[in-house]
Amino acid sequence: MWFDPAVVEAVRDAIPTWLGVLMVVLSYLGSVYLIAPAMIAAYWRKRDLVAPWLGGVIGYYGLMSLTKSYHTATRPTVGPPVGAESFPDWFVPWYEHAAHISTASFPSGHAMAATVIVGMLVVDLPVSTLAKRAVVGTAVMLWVGLTRVGLAVHYPGDVAGGIAYGLAFLAIYYLVRHYSTNETRAALAVGTAFGIAAVVLVGSRNSHIVFGGGVGALLAWQFAPTIADLIRDTVLKYILPVAGVLVVLGTWFVTDLGIGNDAFIVAWSGLFLAAVVLVPWVTPSRKEWSATASKLTG
Repeated sequence: MWFDPAVVEAVRDAIPTWLGVLMVVLSYLGSVYLIAPAMIAAYWRKRDLVAPWLGGVIGYYGLMSLTKSYHTATRPTVGPPVGAESFPDWFVPWYEHAAHISTASFPSGHAMAATVIVGMLVVDLPVSTLAKRAVVGTAVMLWVGLTRVGLAVHYPGDVAGGIAYGLAFLAIYYLVRHYSTNETRAALAVGTAFGIAAVVLVGSRNSHIVFGGGVGALLAWQFAPTIADLIRDTVLKYILPVAGVLVVLGTWFVTDLGIGNDAFIVAWSGLFLAAVVLVPWVTPSRKEWSATASKLTG
């Protein structure tokens, strides 16, 4: 059952076209293309709350690099419930990314990502009660898992494995955070540790991205208060935030090009995550921006 193509086919055949379209779109709840920008935006909005989650995201991608390399299972040879013709032309590349994937099948990266991200939200988000957050989080996690089987890109066992790996990672992540005096630094250290393990054991491009990002984020968080103090009364307090945002946006372009050797990837990823971490530390308040604007225009 867990790795039976007939089960995947039966689930696929039970899905109407409208639900298949919805599955393609909402499967991105477990995709880096949604998780990364959403996490960055949330961190820039609520630095102290979201900062530890950065370490969780970094560590998850390190774990995915490790597990995808170790497990070499192939994906189901079953077509998706909907084709590209069900989507507008501009969405077709996104459809292809969601419905036609060539990486190792076990474990499901989407299910693992949803487990880690939702798990952090359930534990840390100061909204409603823990029990209610757990119910909603479990529903989201199961939905993402269903989309992977429903789109015929994973077996049920792949999804179960992704959830299991995600829960194991969360156990390590929160254990380290619990016994640390600085939860954010501990969380980033966990992420960096998984990046180091991925580079040593796998050595893939993605593992170097994770390693560089983890080191960059950890160093930036360590020295962010000092940097913020040094530039407080200088023009750099207006230049650095803009430069940081440009680095973050430029990284998407560089990543899509797929250029650079391993050393370049590590350095650029480190710069990227360092910029992400530093932006809310060095960005002037709205009052300071308004005062500067008034001087320039007045």
